[in-house]
Amino acid sequence: GLQATSLVLLLLFLAANWTTIFLGVKERSGIDDADAVLGFGKLDGVVNWMLILVAFALLIFLIGAIVAARHIAKVPTIRLVSNKQPPELMIARGLTWHLFNSHIWSTGQDAAAVIKNELQLLLPGIKIFLDVDDLDDIGALEEYIARSQMILFFLSKGYFRSTNCLREVRSSLTMRKPLVLVQEAHPAKGGTLEELRAECPEDLQAGVFEANWRLAVWHRIEDFQLVSLKIIAEALLLRMPNHCRMSSLPLFVPGDASTQTLVFSKPVVLWASPANPGAAELACE
Repeated sequence: GLQATSLVLLLLFLAANWTTIFLGVKERSGIDDADAVLGFGKLDGVVNWMLILVAFALLIFLIGAIVAARHIAKVPTIRLVSNKQPPELMIARGLTWHLFNSHIWSTGQDAAAVIKNELQLLLPGIKIFLDVDDLDDIGALEEYIARSQMILFFLSKGYFRSTNCLREVRSSLTMRKPLVLVQEAHPAKGGTLEELRAECPEDLQAGVFEANWRLAVWHRIEDFQLVSLKIIAEALLLRMPNHCRMSSLPLFVPGDASTQTLVFSKPVVLWASPANPGAAELACE
């Protein structure tokens, strides 16, 4: 919109200049000289050509806007199940970021970057603190936590052994910030929740693991990641001023597996061992 307006104003400015030059040449030397200098024998010619150029410029920008809108419409974003619309993102007064992404570089940096990038696509306009993008002063970690609406702990190997991560954990609990936990599922980078908890100092365990914070397990498979991202998004949205009184906020992404009817292309036979308790019930489901 701004670029189109600028181009139209430029064309109008050129039209005014050409009109002034045309009238000046015509007054001093006559129409023939004006035609020779500008290529127009009458002022109407200048005006008509400018109108054509302005109309052409507007048409080009209109086509571009339509193409861009169709492209944006095809990009999957998180929607509310209740009204099929994208959720409104709000942030409390005095805060800068919707989410602070706390992680250790050695085992969580790649996943933390993916989480930020994907959430920005799924929730356009979301503001997420990530150290590689937003950290100006390592001594101000507590200030960054204070300016964030919610804190994400990415639980991977070594997270609770990091001095800076522990600063973020302690300040988050001290400030009573709402949390969302993300567990790295890859055996080489994460582990079971029990193993990760064992690394956590005892005085922090209750605040992190026993406060019923939402937990998402982070996998390296795209469809599973989307499930985790929706869990993070729901936890985040429920802490925003416009949703804070709700206990749940069902979300979906157009085209994801949860919106599709899954069927087998051919009849299948499923065996359930009677020696395996619960197997028959699961098979029936």
